[in-house]
Amino acid sequence: MTRLSPAHRAVLVLRDVEGLDEEAAAALLGVPPGTAKSRLHRARTSFRKAWSA
Repeated sequence: MTRLSPAHRAVLVLRDVEGLDEEAAAALLGVPPGTAKSRLHRARTSFRKAWSA
């Protein structure tokens, strides 16, 4: 998790650990839902790569 940027780490924790939906996570982060969704995709991809390395 420490390899992720703060923005990616935040959205990953809100969605996958805290279980918030995209709208709620986006609202907490102060970004549009589409931004939260794209950050989540990038965060999950980066996390998978780091986990398998």
